[in-house]
Amino acid sequence: MEMRSEIKNMRGLLENQLRNLTSQDFRASHPCQYELKNRLSQLGISHGLAKDFIEHLPPQEDVEALWRRLLAKLAISVPVTEDDILVNGGVVALVGPTGVGKTTSVAKLAARYALRHGSRDVALITTDNYRIGAHEQIKAYARILGVPYRFANSAESLQNALDHFCDRRLVLIDTAGMSQKDLRLTAQLAVLNDSVSQVQPYLVMSATSSLTGLDEVVRAFSNIDLKGVILTKIDESTSLGHALDVVIRHRLPLAYLSDGQRVPEDLQPARGHELVNQAIVMMQENADLLDSDLSNQSTGEVYS
Repeated sequence: MEMRSEIKNMRGLLENQLRNLTSQDFRASHPCQYELKNRLSQLGISHGLAKDFIEHLPPQEDVEALWRRLLAKLAISVPVTEDDILVNGGVVALVGPTGVGKTTSVAKLAARYALRHGSRDVALITTDNYRIGAHEQIKAYARILGVPYRFANSAESLQNALDHFCDRRLVLIDTAGMSQKDLRLTAQLAVLNDSVSQVQPYLVMSATSSLTGLDEVVRAFSNIDLKGVILTKIDESTSLGHALDVVIRHRLPLAYLSDGQRVPEDLQPARGHELVNQAIVMMQENADLLDSDLSNQSTGEVYS
């Protein structure tokens, strides 16, 4: 057993050394690509997607020119929906894990639509029979906005609610928040799949989630035909690269961005170039913070 453990440790050491050598060789032979890859990594972009973008850049020596070209390509690669919910209306269900801000996003969309088209054209439905107080929260928003609401906990009751609101131009459905690993999620998605085909599901994701976490969420909700993504908690995030990476790789159009709790102010239609600009600002702020921490350490400053 001891010999096997030593061999395993030696193998790990050799693999690390080989990786370091490969990285050093790549840096020496492709300095521009190495720098760009490093910047994309700091931005929060995965190795695979960074490699795809860098491989298709034209040969050029100026790193800064390449970086600007790369950011422009990143921006146009972000799929967006062009404010479709507030323009076209329809039956829209917001789905996603617990705590990402689905109910608040429903309120923001309803308020925005009511301001633009009138409250007479809006209705709310909740299917959340798991979370304590979920009905009261939607009821409170509906009362403030002056719009009707109904509760549905089955495909049949959801269909009845939709039939009741058939004269409304926008019907927003707030679903129960569950972990992507919760077995009840399958039952909830089945309700949407079994209901009428006009329901348009939008996935709500938090910008504070890790790349792995966002990937897990997308896979968990891949059983329904997602029409787009609403990205929340941008104001609480320190990086937007993970979210950019996921929507580009999964080809999920970004619909709206939420950067606060105010209803309806803190909700904007997604724009690829604006999101990339925000990601760059965050990356620079992180770099400045790291430089500041290193400087404090070098001068011997200690914080309690």
